[in-house]
Amino acid sequence: MYKNLYSIGETAKLNNIPIQTLRYYDKMGLFTPAFIDPESNYRYYHEKQFFYLDIIKYLKYIDTPLNQIREVMKKDAVQMLPFLEEQGDIIDNKIHQLKQAQRMLHHRKLQIKEQNTLANRPHGQIYTRSVAEQVQLHLSTTDLTPYGNPDVYMRDLAYLLETQKNRSVDNFYGCVYDLKDYQGTDHIIYSSIYTTLLGDEQLPEESQSDITKKHISEGRYICICFQWSEAQYFQYYKTLYDYLRKNKLNTTGPVYEVSLPNRYFSYEEDDFITELRIKLKEKD
Repeated sequence: MYKNLYSIGETAKLNNIPIQTLRYYDKMGLFTPAFIDPESNYRYYHEKQFFYLDIIKYLKYIDTPLNQIREVMKKDAVQMLPFLEEQGDIIDNKIHQLKQAQRMLHHRKLQIKEQNTLANRPHGQIYTRSVAEQVQLHLSTTDLTPYGNPDVYMRDLAYLLETQKNRSVDNFYGCVYDLKDYQGTDHIIYSSIYTTLLGDEQLPEESQSDITKKHISEGRYICICFQWSEAQYFQYYKTLYDYLRKNKLNTTGPVYEVSLPNRYFSYEEDDFITELRIKLKEKD
């Protein structure tokens, strides 16, 4: 009936787009029919308009909001270029976030495997194992003991990562203290708590002075793991310490204490598996 004009149904079919979407675009003034029959009120679109539908679909694909697309469609080619360059920057940022999410997923899978390994180890027995290279974010502490609550301190690290690094905090964290012949658990004072980073991330210049980044090289560790118990914590530490002295093992660095949950829906302390580990000096 109308040369080079297509009904809304034909336009929808040719462009693989729902009729309801075309009606919505018309209502919001984004993509209006070339002609509306005054008698039937049917919408008709000119074939030359299909090109603009392709632009709309492309901009939607890169997550441009419809209201913004409506304004963009009023621009000429010269004005369009800066907008597309801006969209390119947005896409680059999303790619970075997705890659980071992929690294976090891989990191979390490794943690789950480590949890399962620890859960199946005989508790209270000494063993050695390799620990891969880590980049750690440390928060200095001065009055925190195994009787304390490191989860509260961990919020400072979480705040830094979530607000300044635009990433989620790792649910893996540990505590660090000196290797000494302590007389009881209350004599153990953590020097820092830490979480692991996904790579060589730079700390913001305005980050707290008591937060530092450390590179821990791959190595062999002497370890003991046990179901967390405030009453028996010192017994397990002494077992590890006495083993080192009896066997005259050379170590380097502090004691790393890592606690991992047996069950994610529990907040009971005895549902956590704790590993104490100390790095062995490499043989010359």
